[in-house]
Amino acid sequence: MKKNNVLCLCVVLMLAVGANAQTVSDTQNSGCLSHTRGAEDEQVPTIVLKKEGNILSVEVQNFISNCATSDFVVNSSIDEGGDCDPWTLTINVIPVLGELLADCVCPFNVTSTIRDIERNHFYLDCWWYQGYVELKDGEPLVLEDVREDVTIGGVNYSLRKALHHAMLKKSEWERELHIPFEVNYEGQTYSVISIDKDAFRDNTTLTKVTIPHTIKNLGFDAAYGFYMNPFIGCTALESIEVDEVNPVVCSIEGVLFNKEKTKLLCFPAAANCTSYTVPEGVTWIEGCAFMNNRNLVNVTLPDGVATLGSSAFYGCESLEEVKLSNSLQGLGSWTFGNCRHLKSVTIPEGVTFLGASLFSGCTNLTSVTMPESITSIDYAVFENCTSLKSITLSPNLDQIEHKLFLNCNSLTEIQIPKGVTWVRSNAFQDCTSLKTVDLPESVYGLGDFLFSGCQLESLYIRGVIDFSFSNHYYLFDGMGTQTNVYVLPTEVEKFRTIYNGPIYPLSEQANGIFDISNPSINTSDFFDLQGRRLKYPSAKGVYIQNGRKQIKH
Repeated sequence: MKKNNVLCLCVVLMLAVGANAQTVSDTQNSGCLSHTRGAEDEQVPTIVLKKEGNILSVEVQNFISNCATSDFVVNSSIDEGGDCDPWTLTINVIPVLGELLADCVCPFNVTSTIRDIERNHFYLDCWWYQGYVELKDGEPLVLEDVREDVTIGGVNYSLRKALHHAMLKKSEWERELHIPFEVNYEGQTYSVISIDKDAFRDNTTLTKVTIPHTIKNLGFDAAYGFYMNPFIGCTALESIEVDEVNPVVCSIEGVLFNKEKTKLLCFPAAANCTSYTVPEGVTWIEGCAFMNNRNLVNVTLPDGVATLGSSAFYGCESLEEVKLSNSLQGLGSWTFGNCRHLKSVTIPEGVTFLGASLFSGCTNLTSVTMPESITSIDYAVFENCTSLKSITLSPNLDQIEHKLFLNCNSLTEIQIPKGVTWVRSNAFQDCTSLKTVDLPESVYGLGDFLFSGCQLESLYIRGVIDFSFSNHYYLFDGMGTQTNVYVLPTEVEKFRTIYNGPIYPLSEQANGIFDISNPSINTSDFFDLQGRRLKYPSAKGVYIQNGRKQIKH
């Protein structure tokens, strides 16, 4: 089992850590109670406590977590405080996730037993509840997280009545917003401690936000285990300011960071600067952090940045150059998606993974060189890179993924690394400038519509292709019949069943001379040493005609 450290950390940060660890046993969970999206809105989070002697049973009902959660770790501690202070019992509930997160969330019930609890009256710090409780032996105490959505002064909030907490919800704002640190409703005061992850999404008139000291949770999606920029789509936002005593976030020149200044959370989309250098000490750029910024032309990341979140620069329409950190190990999906003016990117040595659609829509990107450290590329990385003319792939790749070069209509050449075993569907679709593709003998799997829309002159398939892995009848669909296809002699008849254009056998000879003894071939034609069929050689060099070397001076 693998713990999701990001999710665990954020759960723990919401809880006070006690001094003395208690024994927790008999932890069990119900499993995912519902795989329906949005199931968390149908259930009321509840804590049930029952004490018998010095044994406390704790049931956490409707704990929302990722559907991939396989187990939970529960631990507890007690802080005995001072002479006049009550004990504080802290209970941490930490999901354990698999290797891959699911794309849904659902409620879980988690039960556990805590021993050596001598008192019946204490301050409880557990999951969503923080407050005083008094228990009676053998009688369960039920604490429900009852919420009410209200509008106060034209602004929407979700009130948690048991805690007197308020969450800022999606509302209509124009120009500047000063978030209040508390609100009053029906004679009760509620501290504004959190901001819903969609509170500001797609607000195109908001220019400035001021965050008070009370905000402790800003745009965090606990169910999925990651932060997202809460200001996605705020295209007019120029600055974010934070009260200097806020315990979780801070602002540097209008840019939002975590309190420790190690994570850049949001660079406003309308910030008035064309060049930006991320401060030293930052190690993490959150997902969508620079998304849709309209002014930035150049960005420099310090070498300490090890994580660059998905869609970090998505839609930065003026961005031309990004200096990446040498500490990066991977680039997430859509990191530079639709950066239409991005011209070149140097991928640092040490990066091992390129995420899906990484450069999709970068219509001015002309060339990319991959370091040898890259071993894996996801699908559609260069989709719609219409200016891309050449690319050097890592020699350590073993697959060419789906739609990798879809609609790269300026690409004129590509060299497939010798270790590649699979070239997946639509990988070169609509690469109309590509004339020759040479697939090494390591390739045994080819996807459907691989060259649809292409106008290839020559295609070399040097390996034995296993048609059982795909619907091979669509392999050449959309390519036409103008391409000369060269395959192993043993593969000629197999390929004739799926391709109506000219098919020629590759040489079985070690010296690279091609076998033209097949009676279906006009033996008066010439062949170059790469096996390409010519009516007559136009350049100086060595050629093959009727099985013999011919030299043109």
